[in-house]
Amino acid sequence: VEIDDSIPKNNLDNDNFKKNDKGEMEYLDGDKVISHKGIDVSKYQGDIDWKAVAGDGVEFAILRLGYRGYGTGEIQIDETFEKNIKGATDAGITVGVYFFSQAVTKEEAKEEAKVVIDNLKKYKIKGPVVFDTEEVAGNDGRLEDLDKDELTDVTIEFLETVKKAGYSPMVYANLKWFSMNLDMSRLADYDKWFAAYTAPLYFPYEIKIWQYSDAGSVAGIQGLVDMNI
Repeated sequence: VEIDDSIPKNNLDNDNFKKNDKGEMEYLDGDKVISHKGIDVSKYQGDIDWKAVAGDGVEFAILRLGYRGYGTGEIQIDETFEKNIKGATDAGITVGVYFFSQAVTKEEAKEEAKVVIDNLKKYKIKGPVVFDTEEVAGNDGRLEDLDKDELTDVTIEFLETVKKAGYSPMVYANLKWFSMNLDMSRLADYDKWFAAYTAPLYFPYEIKIWQYSDAGSVAGIQGLVDMNI
């Protein structure tokens, strides 16, 4: 896939990415760390001690608010969402949310966005509202028959709906999904959360968050957790 020179590029220097003594990725300006440590969680992380998470230096957390089933197409709210948003907020952690989408029409994308908006009404979040679009590994997801234009239409519908509600929209995907399944030229104005578990970072366009590991560990969470910078 050729790089589109019309899309804003990132100015990140791979030499400035360093792992600290705990194996966590940081971005430095000279000797100063200018990046922020983050995680993303869902019900699979179980019962989280958010005070301990904050004490381990986690500055932001992106919580799964809900998802649409790739088989049934039914929308579900993550069973730990309310407990997590209260716990993370009380611990002083900046909170964002994501929704795992399997929308195949703009109408379904708007439905997903409205579910997110409705479930955020009683909370104040400073982080992004993320449209999580990705391949369903080992299964036939509902998105299999969508072409690039159709999936981009669906993505923009969600992003614009949450934007109009006053939230900061963001789209999450990996290299394959961004480059082959979405029209990046139409997403140039939206913040991006990029998933890739190998270094150096390879993504030519602007990103706000890099999910660099799905096998991290932090205090307050038993088992593995996604790490972000």
